[in-house]
Amino acid sequence: MISADDALLTTLQQSAGPEHVLWHAPSAEAAVELLLGGHCGILIADMQVVRSDSAALFERLQTQFPELVMLATGRRDEEGAVAGLISKGSVYRFLHKPVSPARANLFLATATRRCHELSQTGSSPALASVKQLAEPANRIPVIGGIAAAVLLAVALTVYFTRSDEPAAPSASPVATAPTAPTSAQPARSTTELLENARQAFDAGRLSAPPNDNALDLYRSVLAIEADNATAQTGVQDVLDALELQVMQALQARNAPNAARALSVLQSADPTHPEIAPLREQLLALSRSARPEPVVAKPAEQRKASPTRTTPNTDLARTRLAAGRLIEPADDSALFHLRAARDAKEDESANRILATDLGARLLAQARASIAISDAAQARQAYAAAVAIDREFELALPDLVEVGGELDDLSAASAQAASSRAVVELLAPVIRLRETGQLIRPVGNNAFDSLQQVASQYPNAAEVRAEQQRLAFTLIDNARTAFAARELEQAELLLGRAEELVPRMSSTRSLRDQIAAAKEERAAASRVLQAADLPRKREAAPIYPPDAQRKGTEGWVDIEFTIGMDGTTQELVVREAQPAGVFDKAAIDALRKWRFEPVIRNGAAVNQRAVLRMRFALD
Repeated sequence: MISADDALLTTLQQSAGPEHVLWHAPSAEAAVELLLGGHCGILIADMQVVRSDSAALFERLQTQFPELVMLATGRRDEEGAVAGLISKGSVYRFLHKPVSPARANLFLATATRRCHELSQTGSSPALASVKQLAEPANRIPVIGGIAAAVLLAVALTVYFTRSDEPAAPSASPVATAPTAPTSAQPARSTTELLENARQAFDAGRLSAPPNDNALDLYRSVLAIEADNATAQTGVQDVLDALELQVMQALQARNAPNAARALSVLQSADPTHPEIAPLREQLLALSRSARPEPVVAKPAEQRKASPTRTTPNTDLARTRLAAGRLIEPADDSALFHLRAARDAKEDESANRILATDLGARLLAQARASIAISDAAQARQAYAAAVAIDREFELALPDLVEVGGELDDLSAASAQAASSRAVVELLAPVIRLRETGQLIRPVGNNAFDSLQQVASQYPNAAEVRAEQQRLAFTLIDNARTAFAARELEQAELLLGRAEELVPRMSSTRSLRDQIAAAKEERAAASRVLQAADLPRKREAAPIYPPDAQRKGTEGWVDIEFTIGMDGTTQELVVREAQPAGVFDKAAIDALRKWRFEPVIRNGAAVNQRAVLRMRFALD
């Protein structure tokens, strides 16, 4: 990930979860390497950094990577810069800032499904080289764009199945934040979603079944376009229809149906302004309930029957209104409902009150889930489950809240694991930042990170640090290679490959190291200069003293043939007689010119040896 927005990076990392590999590229070259290496399927560009060059960046990347799912994120006023690309389909979605974890989850789920669709086409586009992307013609700042991009490598067979964070209640039902669909379906356009929502509404599928009802479909549109007027109106129409069902049941004096309909409305919008008045009407209906009339007996057989009283039911209703749901144990709504049941008081009224009690406990559980209080959520949910079984209620939201609680528990466990990983990684990061990459043994970044990875092999934080350390090792390997420290460069590169295998940059650098080692070995071999083509020779000047004395002999000289064919670094290896002809031989050889030695298509320095003889005619 490369972005200047720390909050965005954190939110995306949290939303990606352990099922998805999230890559952080610290440089443009690294980002291109990830794309070329096939590590990434989704790219999110931060408009705050891309700025005016965003359109050119997206168009070039689409040309080079046709299967790449490209998205953008930024403020609402920045969306216009890529509006045309969104209309063409080049940019798949635009995520408005600020981003909540729930909205990021839905956003990534949609992008993942799109990436999965593209992967099924089987196309194999030709990929550009690193140089082509890193140094584009007309200097379109692809490097800057890539440096502003968030790269997410997503495991395409695994995708999100639900939103991990429930939407926070709002003052208006229309503005209620949507939640992500719970089944992985191909991404649909807002037009298709609106049409499906209308059909569901006409068919009476207002809030069930999940993901195929009018309310969920309209809210899915709002997850894509928060200000979509048609979807906002549709949500309000659904809530009005649910309210009407409660009112019709009340008018028909059908208390059980009214209780169920009210529970559905409360689940759809806990802040609906009519919930409290409708509940009062439902309670009033339960109070007025009377036993079925019986046929009158003859006057002489008639006896005065006592007036029916419901003291326990009345106490349960009072405690419920006061919010004393299950505590204290001997004076709560639950305690008095049990007493009313045992006393065989008004069964219909008791069932309505039990349903209301269960709904309130589920609402408490949801409120605790919203603030990530797992302990309180579990306590309230367990009480609701017990009441549902005891009074045989079949509460409509029981399964859904249970799923939300499971998600919270999983997220809490993941967060605890993440904190432990972060603590273990702290010394690894310090060692990396201080340059202790592979030495000293047992106290270096590489060894320490391998130990953490053995405990948490799938942790996103570990994978991110593995990538950061791998790029640092590669950078140091390049430095060692430039200094001709080939063995050190090879060692550093090997460690990087252990952390992130199959990176094209490591393969390229390894080839360069191998070629340099071969060149070094070849250069260290001393060739016979007599066998090499020469452009010019110069005869040595016979030393006068040796000529007068009639002395003859030879000199073996080792030297370097430079890339321009000149003789350099001349050294006398052996001479006979010693010291007599050395200077004359060296002075002559300095004037020689050879054809440059060519290796792998380029001139190289080459050591050679030549025996220069001195003889009198």
